[in-house]
Amino acid sequence: MKTTKIIKTGQLTILIAVISQGFLFTSTLWAQNLKEGIQNTTQIIEGKKNLKRDSAELKSFQAKIHTFNNHFTNKNSQLANQLKADIVTDMIREVAQSSIKADKARREIAQSSAEIRSDNRELRRDRKDKRRSHKDRRDDNKDLARDRANKRDDKRDRRDDVRDYEDQLHRFERQSFILKTIRIYNFAFNANNLKLAKANKILLNEFAQTLHADLAATKRELKEDKKERREDKRERRDDKNERKEHKRRR
Repeated sequence: MKTTKIIKTGQLTILIAVISQGFLFTSTLWAQNLKEGIQNTTQIIEGKKNLKRDSAELKSFQAKIHTFNNHFTNKNSQLANQLKADIVTDMIREVAQSSIKADKARREIAQSSAEIRSDNRELRRDRKDKRRSHKDRRDDNKDLARDRANKRDDKRDRRDDVRDYEDQLHRFERQSFILKTIRIYNFAFNANNLKLAKANKILLNEFAQTLHADLAATKRELKEDKKERREDKRERRDDKNERKEHKRRR
């Protein structure tokens, strides 16, 4: 009689440990999903604001470059240098924004890495459930296949984030170089200075092209963020269904 009581107590202890482990994992998963949902929403709101701002700034910068090119063609150094000073102010702003965007892109890599780690935890749990369970193998295999697909999606998203960061960093570095060069240069159109003036004009027009590329990147990132939000909503829905399935099995 005493032996039976000891066995039951041991079984109860194991049961409590399993339930506690499951609760801890579920709580961690829920917190991670909530964090990802908030991050996605924040990124989309920020992306829309950046898109509107970048579009307006690019349009203004292009107009100034067009006017500058006319002054250059007319070899009017006074008007060209007056406008160049205004353009440099815009360039300083754009370089600062590029730096912020590069930092944001780097943080998104860390966020994607955290999502992959969360996927790995879910996959470990799936494999553990499959080994432990002697029934409902179809559901176990379904959970495993779904979480593997989620991990593939998140790994692809991370590759995109790495590419976006590298491209943004390159734009920032190139913009910084052009700004440093143009900032200290005054245009002159006599025979001795014309070749250097043309080289610096090319740099100004190249800076405008980096703003085109930056706007295209903002559009692409906003599209990717919306896609990630749909994927994460599906993952959260799948996780919720999986939790219900685990409760039903116990």
